[in-house]
Amino acid sequence: MKKRHADHPLSTISNMALIEYLERGNWREVLSRSFVGAITLLQTDRFRLTSSAIDDIKSWLTSGGISRVHLQLNREMDRRRLTLDRQTEIRDFLEQLVQENQRPLMQLMADGIIPWNQADFLATCSISESEFDAMLQQFSSGANPFETWMLANGYPQEKIEQIYQIIDRWLIKKGLIPPPHSDPTLN
Repeated sequence: MKKRHADHPLSTISNMALIEYLERGNWREVLSRSFVGAITLLQTDRFRLTSSAIDDIKSWLTSGGISRVHLQLNREMDRRRLTLDRQTEIRDFLEQLVQENQRPLMQLMADGIIPWNQADFLATCSISESEFDAMLQQFSSGANPFETWMLANGYPQEKIEQIYQIIDRWLIKKGLIPPPHSDPTLN
């Protein structure tokens, strides 16, 4: 395996699992590099070999999204008996990373690489459940609150359309809107 430049987000850390790094003094740097590296690989070459720490996050994201990352980290932190203060710091820093990487995470959800669920969507967008419910009410009355929010946050129209496809699938799945009617005369 070729050695990569140390500042590159996909640089090989080693073959240690992510949790092993979180016990060390430079855990923020490693968590950040692993999180960004996982996102980058998911955007470019999701099956490329990488460090175990990046691979941990990449597999957690693709198997359950941000919720799965939280779940796995919580399990591992409990198993390794990290102090409560360290666990809180790690959770808070992970939330910061999610916000800093909001757009690529949303795009990966839109592309279906990261499974979409309401909790992850809300956490990634920094929208509360009550704000989301209010948007749904506006949506059902014909307004486009999601589009307004996305435009205000700098999303291009192409990304907005992809995100709308995800939202529509979720709304149909939840029975909040009817599925689209197919026209039998069209091929």
